[in-house]
Amino acid sequence: MRAGLRLVCLLALLQAPGFRTASLYAEEPAAPSADIRIYKAGSEELAYSKPAFWGAIGKAPGDWWSFAKKSFSKESLPWLGAIGASTLILIEYDQKIYDNTRRFGKKMRISTRDKTRAFITINGLPILRGPTDLGSAMYFLGDGWINIGLFGYFEIYGWLKDDWRALTVGHQMIEGLLVTGLTTQLIKRATGRETPRAAHSPRGVWRPFPGFAEFQAHRSRYDAMPSGHLATGMMTITVLAENYPEKKFIKPLGYGLLGLLGFQMVNNGVHWLSDYPLGLAIGYSIGKVVAANGRAPVRKSASAPVRSSALRFCPVTLSDGSLGPGLLYSF
Repeated sequence: MRAGLRLVCLLALLQAPGFRTASLYAEEPAAPSADIRIYKAGSEELAYSKPAFWGAIGKAPGDWWSFAKKSFSKESLPWLGAIGASTLILIEYDQKIYDNTRRFGKKMRISTRDKTRAFITINGLPILRGPTDLGSAMYFLGDGWINIGLFGYFEIYGWLKDDWRALTVGHQMIEGLLVTGLTTQLIKRATGRETPRAAHSPRGVWRPFPGFAEFQAHRSRYDAMPSGHLATGMMTITVLAENYPEKKFIKPLGYGLLGLLGFQMVNNGVHWLSDYPLGLAIGYSIGKVVAANGRAPVRKSASAPVRSSALRFCPVTLSDGSLGPGLLYSF
């Protein structure tokens, strides 16, 4: 047998006319149809349905709950331990890292202030924002406007080309932004850590659970941990890489840009380095959940069958040429 020894036990003379041709493999993966399209992605094939207009918002609560459950599952405990340990170690050296980063930035003539400004405003609301120097360009890499721009690109491209994968990615960008924003804001308000710029003592003061009005009025006193910019950036890279695995440049390019962003946020006094492990983990986990719930892998290659579970029922051809039910066992 091509995929290992398979034993078929015929059941007692039961006839089952109307069954399709029997197969000793698992049910075939999703095939193209009016409701599903399959896209080649390197050695994989990915199946997509056309995303609903409000699908991103409708899926967000369920995906947030999936993210929360997976984050505290038994399988995630080693990762939680690694995140906690790395955060504690970095907290110990936060002040030294911050001071040295600022010295290096000054030497390289990289501004320590965010000089991003609004180029177009309507009734006082910024419609088009952008950087004006190298430092603000590095900082802008984590801005929500990047996600909004990517969302617009994939939505327009998907609509013009009738590309369901691109449309799905656009929806996932918005959903990921909503879920990531909610998660980081909840943790920021729970930890209440000072940013380096607002710090009253080395490594900052922690004031957990500030009042809503106090937090809004003095954000820099409370919103350092975790980094929402890095969480958003990591979520974006993960969604893109999961949906376009054939584009090998996505991860190295994305991680390189995250490195520039991470440096500038310390240089700006917006974050301590220890704010990063949790932010990166949140973005990666949310990106994986959002991408997985938006599309389904079909098969590793066109010629590789999908293995079934060890024991299952399937139709088989009987000796007289008719079809009957059988019990399939594979190992």
